[in-house]
Amino acid sequence: HFPMIKEVQMLGEVNSEVLAIARSSFQKGTKSFPPRDIVDVFRQSEVRTKLVKLLLHFADISNCMKPFRICSIWANRVLEEFFAQGDEEKKVGIPIQAMNDREKVNRAFSQVGFIEFLVSPLVFAVIRVLPPLLPLSAKMVDNTRTWHKVWLDETRPAPGEQEKTALAERISKLEKRYEESR
Repeated sequence: HFPMIKEVQMLGEVNSEVLAIARSSFQKGTKSFPPRDIVDVFRQSEVRTKLVKLLLHFADISNCMKPFRICSIWANRVLEEFFAQGDEEKKVGIPIQAMNDREKVNRAFSQVGFIEFLVSPLVFAVIRVLPPLLPLSAKMVDNTRTWHKVWLDETRPAPGEQEKTALAERISKLEKRYEESR
């Protein structure tokens, strides 16, 4: 995952000039999008292979970029899979991995972390290379806000003020990164 982020960032840096033109063309809604120069870059065999792998991986982690109802369903399915693994770990007497412990994992909080630390770095790198995917980043940020609200509303015992402030600051940083990426 993280090597892929680096590859996308490198692709963006190496082709920054043509990508800037493509981004501007996309934002203006011109009929010339995508510009020929960026199409030529994307047609290069090595770049095309990277894009295929990237889009497949992007689709794999895209649940947090869908409407919240769908996002929530998929998050809960994934967490149930983790918890089933944790149940098996417990049954055979081996230490339960942190994300697999249904007794300790707060679902909403885990999703904020998943988006913040795993999904958003890839999304913010991708939208610099593929600007039509920008609306997905907006949905990701919106869903993070919703997970935050769910965490505040449903966590028992209720989070303390220090926890609330810390998570609100993390969400604020994510929102700032989103604004900077637009």
